[in-house]
Amino acid sequence: MTEKAHTFSTILASTVHDMKNSLGMMLDALNSILSSIPDEQRVKSANHFGVVQYESSRVNNALMQLLAIYKIENEKLPFNPGYHNLYDFIEEQVVGHSPLLDAKGFEVEIDIDDEIELFFDDSLLTLIITNVLGNAIRYANKKIRVTYEHEESHSILINDDGPGYPKSMIDMAGNYLLGINQSTGSTGLGLFFADKVAGMHQHGDKRGKIALENGGPLNGGIFKITIP
Repeated sequence: MTEKAHTFSTILASTVHDMKNSLGMMLDALNSILSSIPDEQRVKSANHFGVVQYESSRVNNALMQLLAIYKIENEKLPFNPGYHNLYDFIEEQVVGHSPLLDAKGFEVEIDIDDEIELFFDDSLLTLIITNVLGNAIRYANKKIRVTYEHEESHSILINDDGPGYPKSMIDMAGNYLLGINQSTGSTGLGLFFADKVAGMHQHGDKRGKIALENGGPLNGGIFKITIP
């Protein structure tokens, strides 16, 4: 990287960090405002509140992913895997989306044994699962199902009842920045980040990975992240 490019990258990372902090303060203020509104009024405006919370959280998540990618490229991103109860971890992510899920009348099923323990970085995986659940809520109809598979490695699958992933996205496997599309606003950031983080999880000669599929019990899109 040239000195000029490095300087720009550093400025960009600093700006993203500052924006993330400001947005975090806005989210805290929004939650305080919502908690002070009478229950009856909050119920009537639940859909609007849910959308505002979701979109704010979505921007915050994207900024955190951008900052994490910068650190990955500069080998400065902390990687702290540990053993976590998978059911509790997924349930925590679902609860974080509850305002929008409730507002839109979504049903989320977690079909995971509550005794399964996996070895992963929960902070980084939170960014991935949060992003995938948010996209599922945006494009699906009414149902989301989260499951677990174990063959040679451990996989978490998020299936929805939406129209599924476009073939062009499925065919991008491993080249997710090719998903940048200015006409649709697609950046490919979430998938690129998820692929990077999955690959940081290693066991012997095996590395984590992600995959996009269609079908499953809900006959929609399936996001699959595999951890060795």
